[in-house]
Amino acid sequence: MHERNNALNHNPEVTLSDEAHGADSALLYLSSLLQRSQHQRRFMQGPVEAPTPQALADLVARCNQIARYAVQLTEAEENRIAALASGILAARGVLELEEIDASRLPARQGRIRHWALTGGHLSELMTPPMKHLHGTLALDEHEQIKILSRRTWRGAWRVVTLWRDGVHGCAARDLMEYLARLAAEAQRRAPAAARELLERSRAIAATKEFSPTGPRARAD
Repeated sequence: MHERNNALNHNPEVTLSDEAHGADSALLYLSSLLQRSQHQRRFMQGPVEAPTPQALADLVARCNQIARYAVQLTEAEENRIAALASGILAARGVLELEEIDASRLPARQGRIRHWALTGGHLSELMTPPMKHLHGTLALDEHEQIKILSRRTWRGAWRVVTLWRDGVHGCAARDLMEYLARLAAEAQRRAPAAARELLERSRAIAATKEFSPTGPRARAD
């Protein structure tokens, strides 16, 4: 054994040749394992068959039907959003919507009254998509939903975008869900608001006897 070690030490070429042969054997072994694994994977998945012309035609027809149905659903959602926006505009007092100051809007948009539909006391009603909206959702006096974005350090909005499905990542189904929440909140608050008005009416009636019955006297 000692003589063999001495021979290896005195013959470095033999040692390097043995090591190279060992590395080649390891590479061949790993390559065979990889090929075997790929063969087993193809065997397990089975062959991929190309669809027949009839099957492909059926698939195209089905996809077209799905696309048409998606468009119809979006149109229905937009119609519902328009109806909800109309109701919310009428209920803006009940919901205590904050009116946006005209000075915080671009000059052209500042001529129209706008109310904020997100933020403030409405934060608890906001759905996750509304919380992730890059801007403020607003409703104008013409029942149009808009998104105010690019706010300056002074608090003014540089851009006012009329909402359409997908604008600023706001899908019709997400907006409809949120507006439905606002409408439900208005319905919940309506009785209390009506009672408050009734109390004010009674207070006015109670002071009637203290009012002069004739024309108000002029102080000369």
